[in-house]
Amino acid sequence: MRTSRTYKLQLSGQGIDQFLACHCRVARLAKEFIPYGMTLYVAMSLLDASDPADIAAELESPMCNALGGSSNRFVGTTSHLADLVEQVGARLADSGHCGRSIATWRLYNAGLSLLLSSEDGELQAAYRRAAQTIPVRRSR
Repeated sequence: MRTSRTYKLQLSGQGIDQFLACHCRVARLAKEFIPYGMTLYVAMSLLDASDPADIAAELESPMCNALGGSSNRFVGTTSHLADLVEQVGARLADSGHCGRSIATWRLYNAGLSLLLSSEDGELQAAYRRAAQTIPVRRSR
């Protein structure tokens, strides 16, 4: 069984800048050097904890649209992220808030958009949830 895999982000220049800003923010709150994949996992954890109506609204937000673009970036993290993304997509589809299948990269961008607007306490809780799945090596 694979324990990790690579995930593709489709970002604009602004999206790359915002992803890096999110990464620094999560690492600063965690007081750890974290892998880029942890940032994506935290973003998806926030999305998973959201109501489907809020997810649908986030997918249509100007920030989510601004994050997307033609620049492909790849991050590695646990294969559990695929299950989390599938769970979010299924909940969204079952809710009826989105009439069509949502591209995975759009869900990633919605999660990043949500991460940008989240309070520190929400991020710390999402990080703790993610850290239970993705062990973070402590600096010595």
